[in-house]
Amino acid sequence: MALLVYVGDIVITSNDHSSVFALKSFLEVARSSTGISLCQRKYALELLSYSGLLATKPVQSPMDQNCKLSKVDTALLAYLNSYRRLIGRLIYLTITRLDISYAVNTISQFQDKPCQSHLDAANHVLRYVKLNPGQGLLFSRFSSLQLKAFCDSDC
Repeated sequence: MALLVYVGDIVITSNDHSSVFALKSFLEVARSSTGISLCQRKYALELLSYSGLLATKPVQSPMDQNCKLSKVDTALLAYLNSYRRLIGRLIYLTITRLDISYAVNTISQFQDKPCQSHLDAANHVLRYVKLNPGQGLLFSRFSSLQLKAFCDSDC
């Protein structure tokens, strides 16, 4: 399979058509009369299933407003690699889920010595994703050519 990207153009080609369709299905790229949408619904649901949170109640925001995370906390998590893997997967999800960028950026700062409160905050993000796992990006064909910028810095 070959994936060629040049500026705004993408070409996917392969001798095996099933692998091309699998890639398009995984990326969940859809073209409609309103524009092109990108989402990672399947990935989000797999992440919820992997984390054991598929049956939990969703929350309305990606981060609890009363959440105060710090490096000085309770005992370290027993499974550091599991936490780091979860954070990596959440970072990958932010490609199409800009609404979780700030929360994921915040909890990713504690990968060195994560504690239970950090894992709880990561699980809170997942419970927010559960609210609408198919949310993604829409590149509208009717939008003007104005620059739009987003920032998740906390300076």
